Amino acid sequence: MRNLTKLKTDLDVVYSGNIVDYLDVDYVYIPMKKNYKTLVKNNEIVNKGEILLEDNLNKIVSPVSGKVIGMTTLNIDGNLGNAIVIENSFKEEEKKSRKYKDNKFDRDAIISKLYEFYFKYIASVLETKKINNLIISGFDDEPYIQNNAYVLKKYHKEILEMADILATSFSIKRTSIVIKSNNAENIETFLARIGTYPNIFLELIEDRYLLGKPFFLLEYLNLKEMDSFVIDAKTMYEIYNALKYNKTTYETFITVAGPSLAKSMVLKVKVGTIFKDIIDNKIKIINKKPNLFILDGLMTGKPCQIEKTIVTKNTLGLIVIPDEEVKESKCINCGMCYKICPVKVNPKRVMDTKIKSHNCINCGLCSYICPCNINLRRYLEDNHE
Repeated sequence: MRNLTKLKTDLDVVYSGNIVDYLDVDYVYIPMKKNYKTLVKNNEIVNKGEILLEDNLNKIVSPVSGKVIGMTTLNIDGNLGNAIVIENSFKEEEKKSRKYKDNKFDRDAIISKLYEFYFKYIASVLETKKINNLIISGFDDEPYIQNNAYVLKKYHKEILEMADILATSFSIKRTSIVIKSNNAENIETFLARIGTYPNIFLELIEDRYLLGKPFFLLEYLNLKEMDSFVIDAKTMYEIYNALKYNKTTYETFITVAGPSLAKSMVLKVKVGTIFKDIIDNKIKIINKKPNLFILDGLMTGKPCQIEKTIVTKNTLGLIVIPDEEVKESKCINCGMCYKICPVKVNPKRVMDTKIKSHNCINCGLCSYICPCNINLRRYLEDNHE
């Protein structure tokens, strides 16, 4: 087993006790994807759930009812791109979807619904693989990001019910809810309820970076990838809504955290919300000096402008820290970056030779451990070119 690292975190960072809703936004911004056909025009009225963009396999729908008022350029998952701007009417008028006579939970019905509600990867795995071990992951890798832990806490009943339905329908031998061993609140919650599900078990794991990635988690649990499948808590809750209530997910969960804030929190927000609206309406910044906003985490994220950055389905959150200059010094050839790398890339060699490594997983541990404060990630970026 790999010797994975426990990351240091600021113990003064305090979180709100529950998920905070921020759903009443004036505008949402929908990314325009390459090779997708745009189905709406400027000034057109759209309903919640109406298809805005599509290609041969996928469709992108509006998370609100409102009016298309134009297009703008924004930071979308760390890259600049165009987005459709929709002014929210707050009427929540939802496009009529296919009516279901009943909610069947047999294998074929579940696979069909998963495809229909855009869980294509999960549907294909369940359709083509024999799964003996289903793992529900209740945590995130990035320090300060707490989305899955909070979703697991709030929606534990729904997640347990959905896990049981999948296990029964696909004859899964063992289902495990995986929680970090330092999360006392979630451990207590599941110990009180899991007894009613004899085939669902609680697995406690150490707080180690990279166990949020399915490959490393399965290795840690000594399970084989060929017959095991990992689904995170957030996705399980979305599957629950799709299968039980035929509901498309228009919202997502993000964390806004860091030492510059009075209180960090996990929020439920509309997909397409701009971060400045979230900060202005829900977050209190106590650090009066300049702050740095990092999209999606300290280890793998990038600095961003909150006025130009939106929440997508892939967004983990925003970390807010004091913008303090960190001085790099000359490499001392200590070898710590190579020693800590979980896939044995030599970042120093990549830096010196400019030859990228195809094995790099962009975890950021080399930069994290470097005593000279060298941002080794910048030399390793685009390593799969």
